[in-house]
Amino acid sequence: MNQAVSRYLQELHQTSLEQVQGARQAPQQVAFFDLDRTIIAGYSLTALAREKLRTRQLSVHQVLSLVWVFIRYGLGRCDYQGMLQAVVDSIKGMHEDDLKALGRCAFNRQLSKKVYQEAQGLICAHRKRGHAVVMVTAATRYQAEPIAEMLGIDDVCCTELEIVDGQVSGRVAACYGVGKLNAAKTFCKNSDATLANAYFYTDSQDDLPLLEQVGHPVVVNGKRELIKVGEDKGWPSLQFQETHFDFNQAA
Repeated sequence: MNQAVSRYLQELHQTSLEQVQGARQAPQQVAFFDLDRTIIAGYSLTALAREKLRTRQLSVHQVLSLVWVFIRYGLGRCDYQGMLQAVVDSIKGMHEDDLKALGRCAFNRQLSKKVYQEAQGLICAHRKRGHAVVMVTAATRYQAEPIAEMLGIDDVCCTELEIVDGQVSGRVAACYGVGKLNAAKTFCKNSDATLANAYFYTDSQDDLPLLEQVGHPVVVNGKRELIKVGEDKGWPSLQFQETHFDFNQAA
């Protein structure tokens, strides 16, 4: 774990002690964590797509279309919602049970090896301080839930796919941008919590609606645009590097 993350953990510990000593009936504190490029290295959506490619469930045309979308996204010519919709279109008509199995395979083969050790350490630190830990992500539950289970995260706010007669309809309600803010507000309302003393860890400027509302915004592996905003606002900025799951820490 690098020095900046270790120093942040020490400050988190001190802040929590002061809050405990100074509060009588303080509201529940929440630590919201983004998934892609924050809890894990890379994007869970591409792992799901690669798993579908590996099992040869896509036509040549679908493969080429997805590759083109991923290239455009990497070049900044397509936003996450566009990439998400392209992948959802590729699984339209798929049975939900098969999608769950696909997500589990993507987790076992790829995503379980991409969890940042620093993220795991922060999640454990918040939990020890009695904070509610919530994953809030644009990923679907088929990508997010296996990772949440691995890390002991009970609550997941995520993109929802419409399922009709047990099959993916192709319609999607994305937990993205303002959608993440709304999901976080709903969680806080139902949990006697407030955004004013909440934490949020993320890498993307697309999450500014929620970052600007929480009391403790933290940039993690920030993209260039978000790093600049964070510097201007004086937000902490962390770099996660180690992708090794510590089972002793999880115990």
